[in-house]
Formats: sequence, C-alpha cells, structure tokens
Amino acid sequence: MLAAFANPVFDSQRTFRELLQAMARPAVPRALPVLPPAPESVAPAAMAILLTLCDAATALWLQQPVGNALEHLRFHTGLRVAQTAKEADFALITAPDAMPSLQSFAQGELRYPDRSTSLIVQVQGFRNEAGVCVAGPGIRDQEMLHIEGLPADFWTQRAALAESFPLGIDMFFVAEQHVLALPRTTRLLEH
Repeated sequence: MLAAFANPVFDSQRTFRELLQAMARPAVPRALPVLPPAPESVAPAAMAILLTLCDAATALWLQQPVGNALEHLRFHTGLRVAQTAKEADFALITAPDAMPSLQSFAQGELRYPDRSTSLIVQVQGFRNEAGVCVAGPGIRDQEMLHIEGLPADFWTQRAALAESFPLGIDMFFVAEQHVLALPRTTRLLEH
C-alpha cells in the first residue's frame, strides 16, 4: 500500500486552503503545496484533493478502474464507493475525452443544492489565453480559459447547467501540480 500525505493533518490543511483559494478565484491555476504518492493512472494532484476532501461520509465514483486506486483511497480515507455517477459526492475523471455527460452527475436539490457531485478531472493542461470567456464571483470582469483534453461538447453542456442555478456541479481540473476550479457560480460568456 502506498503512503498518503507524509504529515496528514498539516498537508491536508495546506491543500484545503489552496482548494478554497482556487474556488474563490475561479479559472486561475493554483499550485498544490504537497503531492502525495498516487497509484498508476491517478494524478498526484487528484490524489491530494481526494485525500483532503474525502472521508467515511463521502462516496466516490471512478470513471474507470484505475489499478489499486480505490483500495488506496478506502484505506486512507474510509470513503464509500458510489455505484453510479448520480450517487457520488465526488467523481474522479481520468479520461475526460470519454467522460459521461455532465447531466449524469447529481445536481443537488432546491432545498439542498450542496447535495451535488464535485468532479475532479485530470486534464492535459490549462491556460488563461484563448478558449472560452468566463465571469462570475471571484473573477474581475472576465477571464479567458482553455482546458486541454475536454470533449468537444463540454462547454455546451456546462452552459446548459447554468440554467438550473443554484443547482449544478463544482469542478476541479488538475494538470501536473496545479489545480483550477470551476464552481457552478462561474458563467460562460461565450463558447
């Protein structure tokens, strides 16, 4: 069994602060402070997020079997396994070009919009040039965003979710040691 964070309490606290900053400043990449060992096919940045946010009260859905990742996460966090994407609190997307439609994940309920799935998506990279234009809380005016490796209709699906706000999904994209957040409050201006 692989180790997790070397200093579980402090490393998860530092990672959590970066995730909060990423959500507060959507579409702006943040460097994660600690990258734990990760099973094959799982990015260390994705593993850092899962080790930080998951516990025995959360359910994880894996897009595809990724070696011993599930056993590793269950050992270190105690999380439950979601049988379907709709049942998941968190979903790990390791092949974004083949990911299910965004509608297949839990969007929350009007009384409990927080009962939705948060996606952790491993991508090839992202940058703040070209791409789509986004706006919303935490973004001064607007921000350009390009995320490599997403399905061709991703932004159309994402725009359709905005019509159901406050329902929706929050997303973390990871590439190398960086994370970029796209909360449901972020609006797509053009695509």
